[in-house]
Amino acid sequence: MTRRGEMLEDAWYMDYAAGTMKSEGEDVLMASHVELSEGARERVNELENIGAAILMMAPANEALPFSAQDLLAMADEEVVVPLSAEPPQEDFVPEALAQFLQRRGKSVRWEFLGPGLKKAMLWTGDDGEKLWLLKAQPGVAIPHHGHNGSELTLVLKGSFWDGDQQFCPGDVEYACEDHEHDIRIDEQGECICLALTRGKLRYDNPVLKLFQVFTGL
Repeated sequence: MTRRGEMLEDAWYMDYAAGTMKSEGEDVLMASHVELSEGARERVNELENIGAAILMMAPANEALPFSAQDLLAMADEEVVVPLSAEPPQEDFVPEALAQFLQRRGKSVRWEFLGPGLKKAMLWTGDDGEKLWLLKAQPGVAIPHHGHNGSELTLVLKGSFWDGDQQFCPGDVEYACEDHEHDIRIDEQGECICLALTRGKLRYDNPVLKLFQVFTGL
């Protein structure tokens, strides 16, 4: 299943509002999406208001699934995170991603991915989930590919087309195993995206399959 358009299904925003994202990579990408997309911010605010209303309507004698100690512990976790003395990040990096990179003492380091394409690996989860940046030059056609897992792609700068659907800054596309991409970068300027992938990309071209050994994607 592929979610077309700038917004994801409500379950993503519910998990983000509740602080229950499945991984650090998901949390960083969603925080960046909410920061860049007005529609995403509005949806998260709506869901937070609904959650607050439900709590207010709960019977006084009904136990809640969390305690005051739990809330204090969560607040403490957010306060004590140390920041490194890394230099300022590039101007396309949203604040949520910049804070993540500072916590980990990382900077964006671009590597060759293909003609007109560069990648910067940012994080790898315990299950092989990868958070990375893609930079593509104007007009580049990204090789046709599918997925052996899922992929979230958030546009940070510029835009790209997947078939007849255009994705612009703040927009996010979700793709699963049954979706194959025909992506091309808009002619107006370079495109930079933040991607979160589970499983490797799937290519039919044997040359591209061989090249995967070097890209790690």
